[in-house]
Amino acid sequence: MKDKLVILVTGSSGFSGQVLIPKLRTLGYQVIGIDYKSGQYTTKVIDISKPFTIEQNVETVIHLAARLEHDRCSSKEYHETNVEGTKNVLDIALKDHAFFIYVSTTAIYGSPKSPISENTKISPNGDYAQTKWLGEKLCEEYKSRSLNVTIVRPSVLIGKKRPGIYKIIFKNLYNNSPIQILGNGDNKISFVNIDDLCDFLIYLVEKKINKITVNFGGKIPGTLNFVLQELKRHTNSKSKIQHIPIQFLGMLTILSKLKIIPVTSWQLSVMHKDYYYDDKLLLSTGYSYKYEPIDALKDMSDYYKSQLH
Repeated sequence: MKDKLVILVTGSSGFSGQVLIPKLRTLGYQVIGIDYKSGQYTTKVIDISKPFTIEQNVETVIHLAARLEHDRCSSKEYHETNVEGTKNVLDIALKDHAFFIYVSTTAIYGSPKSPISENTKISPNGDYAQTKWLGEKLCEEYKSRSLNVTIVRPSVLIGKKRPGIYKIIFKNLYNNSPIQILGNGDNKISFVNIDDLCDFLIYLVEKKINKITVNFGGKIPGTLNFVLQELKRHTNSKSKIQHIPIQFLGMLTILSKLKIIPVTSWQLSVMHKDYYYDDKLLLSTGYSYKYEPIDALKDMSDYYKSQLH
């Protein structure tokens, strides 16, 4: 019975955790949610960067918790959570011989040519990507100790309550201010609707698909220009799109490192080029994308507007 199975979800107060946990509970799973801060779906407040214990026997661990790219924290903070924290969570799984799902990131590839596959060269750019890659290496180490591990590398996650860097775009759309983008905007970028990622994680649990490392790149809604035009229509905005020449990339990267502009150097390195995936391995698992990214982007813009009042 599902209600007898205990699933430990780390990062329960985060964006993904708040979508995943109610889905799991609706299906009848018993979920223990842990996070460093309290929240609706957090059972226990735990700082994973320090060794901890879970009293119940856990059958599956879904490790979402991480310091993220947009957190822009110190190297030490990234390492404590994304590396030491991952080791501590792996120890919990090892104790109970639990199935371990590690949610990594496609940022470990850097800014390669598309389509990106699992065979694309690993080239982390920045502390976030580097520490997530080190987390993957830890997972491989625990595999050699007979732990069943699956690694999922999602691309850019989008959904209602995560405006993130896009809130700059939404702000300008609702103010009818210019929207500045790097490059000509003809590049294709894939996005992951958060409902798709959470459904895939549940699919892995139910099908017991382990010992696989797979990208979860999402759908391509169209070119960046097309996406922005759709959002302009949706928000009834009179904003104009301004294209910043690629020649300014070097200067913008310096401004990013000085935290003068609200985007990271990795984000700058990919936002002007094609960034999408070869989904052969993902599709071979029997899963296929169900949700449209453009719908999630529209939901995000509506949510942003609702928070203005």
